[in-house]
Amino acid sequence: MIRLDTTSEQSIINMLREHNALNGQQIKQIESLSKESGKSQIETAFELNITNDTKVAQLLSESFSIPMAKLDEIKISEEIKKYTEIRFLKENYIIPFEVDNKSIKVAIADASKFSLIKNIQSLTKLEPELFAASIKQISDFIARLEQGAPVKSKNQKIEQIKKKQANVPLEVESDVIAFVDKILNKAIKLETSDIHIEPFKDTAHVRFRIDGVLRVMDEFSDFLNKDPLNYNSVVTRIKIISKLDIAERRIPQDGGSNFKYGDKEMDLRISIMPTKNNERIVMRLLNKEAGDVSLNQLGFADQDLKLLEEAINSPQGMVLVTGPTGSGKTTTLYSILKTINKPSMNILTAEDPVEYELEGVGQVQVREDIGYTFETALRSFLRQDPEVILVGEIRDKATVDIALKAALTGHLVFSTLHTNDAPSTITRLQNMGTPDYLISAACTLVMAQRLARKTCQECRVPDDRINPKTLTSIGFTAEEASRIRPVIGKGCSACASGDSGVGNGYKGRMGIYEILKITKNIKDAILRQATTVELKQVAKQDNFRTMQDMGKELIATGDLSFSEYQRILSLE
Repeated sequence: MIRLDTTSEQSIINMLREHNALNGQQIKQIESLSKESGKSQIETAFELNITNDTKVAQLLSESFSIPMAKLDEIKISEEIKKYTEIRFLKENYIIPFEVDNKSIKVAIADASKFSLIKNIQSLTKLEPELFAASIKQISDFIARLEQGAPVKSKNQKIEQIKKKQANVPLEVESDVIAFVDKILNKAIKLETSDIHIEPFKDTAHVRFRIDGVLRVMDEFSDFLNKDPLNYNSVVTRIKIISKLDIAERRIPQDGGSNFKYGDKEMDLRISIMPTKNNERIVMRLLNKEAGDVSLNQLGFADQDLKLLEEAINSPQGMVLVTGPTGSGKTTTLYSILKTINKPSMNILTAEDPVEYELEGVGQVQVREDIGYTFETALRSFLRQDPEVILVGEIRDKATVDIALKAALTGHLVFSTLHTNDAPSTITRLQNMGTPDYLISAACTLVMAQRLARKTCQECRVPDDRINPKTLTSIGFTAEEASRIRPVIGKGCSACASGDSGVGNGYKGRMGIYEILKITKNIKDAILRQATTVELKQVAKQDNFRTMQDMGKELIATGDLSFSEYQRILSLE
């Protein structure tokens, strides 16, 4: 019988399921027959010929980019016997099979054994090299070891690893899995956008970006700082779930994963970067339902919404959405596409990365590492007979020129730029070398946006620090400043993000927008190469409302605090 421990068996089952080598019906069949026969699930799967140990080993090798070991060709040396203990090998199905002055080669049958690698390195003072091997090969190798001479206890180094594993909670893989799961569950509950796991010289901590601001989550610090190996194990676990190379610690790696949390389907984008102290992890959480937001839910004023709807329902033209990273541009663009999407329309998008999947829309992942850039994607789109094109980001003159020409030839084009406000977007295009006539003819609307934290409704109190003079400094008239009473959240359980029960006075976020319609006056200003300041003055004559204007309105209603206005809207 194959006597794998429960963790190893589940690790193999999960790997087979993730790679579609097992389906739900087969898993139920295996579980049922396993209980009836008293055999392990893996042995049952082998007997049913659903898979075999060779396929499992090959899948392990491919999934984690580790080479296959040919244990049946390995001659057992006296040197390798110093690092083996039969009982431990039988319990764990892990085989050290070759050693030199600097490294020790170790064969494993499943990914759950990654948690032992750091210990092997610490206790043998050798660098472990991982190999995949079939369960049968490992069993045969153990049998060959049993036939040899007994190993003296003083050399049983891997047995010492096992003993240490029993004493340190970290070494139990389930504790590491539970810790990472706890971080993800907490992050989802708090509607976190990014998770930072950061190492320093003597400590490590976890930070969540909640409502656009990073906060240290002290509840996770104890586990990371209790033992130096804890952080390494967490890094390894995250590399495993994102299908990254666990042995590579010298260069940055990017990966991803997806999972379900209740009824929600979540995407996880993972970036791992080596630092002086250890590898730093940033995980971006993407709730697939977050892309399912209508334009009416984004907080546009009636006048601005009318301008936007006119532009996105036009047969051609370019609509640009601008703002810094994390300002909600992608959500706005997806809402626009969902609004105009219908069976009679061919919509194509080039994104880096594709954040949410839209039914009925052709979405393309840009791959700059292989030369598939936004420019290349846009050229190919024009041969695909589209009505609507979305270019994730305009990064160079070639891309903007193609996009603008497409907007002039019967296509509706959407894209993004990183600029401070809507009028400066025109200047940015000009600075990129784009002809003025092309900008004025093709652009129909530019929208700039920010995301601001909303003052908690449960704990709003008057902000006594803000006087009328302070309000006039941001553009309120003296009369307005005398009657406005700014508020601030004092912090309560409703806006709490941690276990303290007291929040920071903010709950949720809202969009702050400015929409610049390219009117005849604006076009004339573009053609005479007006400055950003002049463009803004012309726009205000056409009833253009800035983000600062909207922010002041929100201060008056109490939804926006003065400090939040300064954080995201203060003019340089």
